[in-house]
Amino acid sequence: MERVIVLKNTDTGQALTLPITPGSYPMGAGRGVERLDMAQTGQIALPGLKGLFSGQLEFELPARQYPHMTAGAAAEPQYYIDLLTEWSREAQVCRYIVTGTAINIPVLLGMLEYGEADGTNDVQCKLPLYEYRVLDDVVVERATQNYSRAAEASAQPEAAERYTVERGDSLWAICRRVYGDGSLAYKLATANGIANPNLIYPGQVLTLPDKGTLAGYGATPAPECAGSSDGAKGAALAALETGVTAALAAAKATGNAAAQGAGVTAGSAMSRVLGNVAVRDAAKLAARGAIGLR
Repeated sequence: MERVIVLKNTDTGQALTLPITPGSYPMGAGRGVERLDMAQTGQIALPGLKGLFSGQLEFELPARQYPHMTAGAAAEPQYYIDLLTEWSREAQVCRYIVTGTAINIPVLLGMLEYGEADGTNDVQCKLPLYEYRVLDDVVVERATQNYSRAAEASAQPEAAERYTVERGDSLWAICRRVYGDGSLAYKLATANGIANPNLIYPGQVLTLPDKGTLAGYGATPAPECAGSSDGAKGAALAALETGVTAALAAAKATGNAAAQGAGVTAGSAMSRVLGNVAVRDAAKLAARGAIGLR
C-alpha cells in the first residue's frame, strides 16, 4: 500500500492528505538525557524528563498534475497553504498520521514556511510539528531544592494560642497586650463562652484566636445592674465584688496589709467608673470589714 501523510483536525474532523508523499518524515520518542560535568569524575549522563516530539515536515505542493501524486489530490497549492495556515493560527490540535506505521499523535502546527524554487509554480513547504499533551495528563512535581519550609507553614491556617489567666489579669489587659486593642475583650469573651467579660479567674484557660478570626465574633456586653439606667452602677458593684474577692485572697496569702491594698485598688476602680472620689473610701472600708480589719 502506498504510504501517505495525513493531518487531521481534531476540532473540525477535516483531514488533509499531502498531495505528494515526501521522501522522509520526522518522528521521535523517548526520554531526555541530562549531561553533567563532575570536577573529579568527569562527564556523566542522567535520565531527564519524558520528552515531547518536535520536528519539521518538508513537502511539495504541486501546481499541476503529476503521476506520482496521491490519488484524489488537488494541484492547488494555495488551498493547502490557506488551510494549514488557518489551523496554525487558531492553535487547533491535529493528528499527525503516517499510514503503514504506528505514527498517529496529536500535534500543534508551527508557522508554515513556503516558496517557489524552480519557476514551475510548485511550492516547497516546511511545517514545524510539536507533539501536544493534554494538561490533565501532566503530573506536576514540586521541586524540593530551595523550597522554604516557612512558605509551607505560612500556607497553613494559624492555630489558636492558649493562655492561662494569672492573678491581676483582665480580658481588657490581655487583649491590649496580645492584639494591641483592649476593646476586643468583649469579642474574646464570646470566643471563650464567657458570660461576663469583667469576670475571669486565675487558672482559667483562654483560647486566643488570631486577630482576623477574633474580629469576626460578636461582642458579649458586660451585664448591667438591675435598676441602673446606664450600667455604671452595675459595673461599679462588679468592680467592688472583684476588689473584695481579691482582698480576701490576699489576706489569706500575705496578711492584712496586702488585703487593705486590694481594697484601695477596688475603691479606685469604682471611683473611675462613677466619677466620685468619695466612693474610693467606701470601697476600702467595705474591703476592710470583709476581712475583719479595724
